[in-house]
Amino acid sequence: MTRMRWLSGLLATLAVTFSVAAPAVGQGEAPAFRPVKAVTIIVPYTPGGGTDAVGRLMAKALEEMWGQPVIIDNRTGGNGSVGAAIVARAPPDGHMMVLAVSGMAINGHVMKLPYDTLTAFAPVTAIAYPVATLMATPDLPANDLRELAALVHKEGPNKRTFASSETGTRLTGERIFEQANIKLLNIPYKGAAAFVNDIAAGRVDVGVSSVTSALALIKAGRLKSLGILGTKRVSILPDVATFREQGFSGLDENSWYGLFAPAGTPEPVVSAIQQDIVKVLARPDFQAKLVDIGALPGGDTPAAFTERFRRDVDESGEAIRRLGITAE
Repeated sequence: MTRMRWLSGLLATLAVTFSVAAPAVGQGEAPAFRPVKAVTIIVPYTPGGGTDAVGRLMAKALEEMWGQPVIIDNRTGGNGSVGAAIVARAPPDGHMMVLAVSGMAINGHVMKLPYDTLTAFAPVTAIAYPVATLMATPDLPANDLRELAALVHKEGPNKRTFASSETGTRLTGERIFEQANIKLLNIPYKGAAAFVNDIAAGRVDVGVSSVTSALALIKAGRLKSLGILGTKRVSILPDVATFREQGFSGLDENSWYGLFAPAGTPEPVVSAIQQDIVKVLARPDFQAKLVDIGALPGGDTPAAFTERFRRDVDESGEAIRRLGITAE
């Protein structure tokens, strides 16, 4: 009995000791995410595009913050679904994520996927919002969307071609042409980095991509922008009017570069990663880098980004049915 009382007393003392020594976490406050090994961010598109550029900027900043390597792994195919599927199967511990564009909300409407779009992932945040542009070969006899509409009305539908790198940019292009009441023939590519050079060379007339993917060629005069999505002009292309300024409605909302963890990743981990990204986005030097490549900073909470993601899934499904878009 004496021995049992002694053990009980020892256990009680240890319980009090560990209770006092445990780090306190305030109500609603997520503990810091401390990776114990390299973190992999899969970019499911080709190197050199806008998603890749933003991913590498953020990876470098997080690597400095976390003290662990943050690796960008380009896994292309299936309009981004090949890379996304890898993350859907990954351990839900924050060490593997996918950086996707809005096309991730679209793929389930046009192809059979090895995962369920709405349940396979834990949305973390939109890292940035790429400003989308309708770019054209310099020899095209049109300098904005109004002039392109007049040209296509004169020549007839499907005489001019437009490039897209995945279903998301295809849908953006179709939405632009729908507002202009014109029809162009779509030429699918496997990445924006591939088709911007073909547009510059005149092999395709126009294409939709982030300003990021086209900026160098636009500044060099090898491409021209016929307009941008959004409600205001961007400082890196101050002479390019928004489609709203040109008199076209329904083209105010840009895409996103969204970070997703596997479903089942603990909410405190997801929240902590998002908060660390917000810290990076708050840095003036990082914001300047985003502006330089034509993107606006994000940082949405996981709840807000999840709401936007679900809305995009619903709205893209309706648009795909209306426009008759199929997998490329």
